[in-house]
Parts: sequence; structure tokens; C-alpha cells
Amino acid sequence: TAEKPDLVILDVMMPGMSGLDAARALRADSNMDGLPIIMLTARAQESDIEQGFEAGADDYIVKPFDEAALRAKLEKLGQG
Repeated sequence: TAEKPDLVILDVMMPGMSGLDAARALRADSNMDGLPIIMLTARAQESDIEQGFEAGADDYIVKPFDEAALRAKLEKLGQG
């Protein structure tokens, strides 16, 4: 069996499967319950952010991003 990751960071624009679809798939998998998901992407419109949260993201960070801000968000999710 595969191990459950501590955290998943997805980009909305990924080859093969969008980060939104990947987040939805992770949320649909009962083995991944409670898994923190962060969207880290250049998609910055309000509708993009809403879609990220609707897909199951716990947080949404727009590129370019500040490393300190990312660390703070990881700590908030218990991964820092």
C-alpha cells in the first residue's frame, strides 16, 4: 500500500491533469482524509481562487510567492 503524504502542493496548470482535478481526486479518496492541499499557482483571478477552494484546497498561494509566507502557511497547516 502507498503511504499517505504529509502535504500536497499542486499547481492549477500541470501537464496531464490539472491541479484542480488532482485535488478533487484526492478529496474523493477516503485514504487521503485530512490531507492538507495547497494550490501554488500563477492563476490569480478571484474565480481561480474560488475554484481552488471548491476543488478542496486548504490554502491558495499565488506565484510569485514569498518564501516566508509559504512557511507561515505550512506552519498553519501543521507542516512547518
